Amino acid sequence: MEERKKRGTAKHVFRFVGPVFIVTVLIIGFQIFTGGMYLAGVPDADEVRRVTIAYPEKTDEVKEITDGEQIDLAVKLTGFLRYSLFERADEGGEPLVTVTYYLEDGGSITASANRETVWWKGKAHALKDRELFFNITEGLFFHE
Repeated sequence: MEERKKRGTAKHVFRFVGPVFIVTVLIIGFQIFTGGMYLAGVPDADEVRRVTIAYPEKTDEVKEITDGEQIDLAVKLTGFLRYSLFERADEGGEPLVTVTYYLEDGGSITASANRETVWWKGKAHALKDRELFFNITEGLFFHE
């Protein structure tokens, strides 16, 4: 009798959790298909000691960021480098913007992009939104 109650409870839980899981996967899949995939492995702002941003199209100066709030903004900036899982990237282009995160543990991570491609962890990906990242980068760090 006790065994039957446990199976009955498990069935009720699965009947609720199963459809919720399926709907969640469908929503996430739709979001990735329409909005693009986020870069995986972006460091948290508290793991970053400093950031450099090079944007040679705007200036020859490489911006070095050490202020905590500005580092947070620079880390959030990579959220606008979403890429398409279904498009082939143009690997032959040159980056227009290069953002390098220097970590507290001594390592570094670099994200580069031009208007077609984002390079992340040695791989080229087709950029989903071709202007937003550059507009935000200019507005936040190169507005002079």
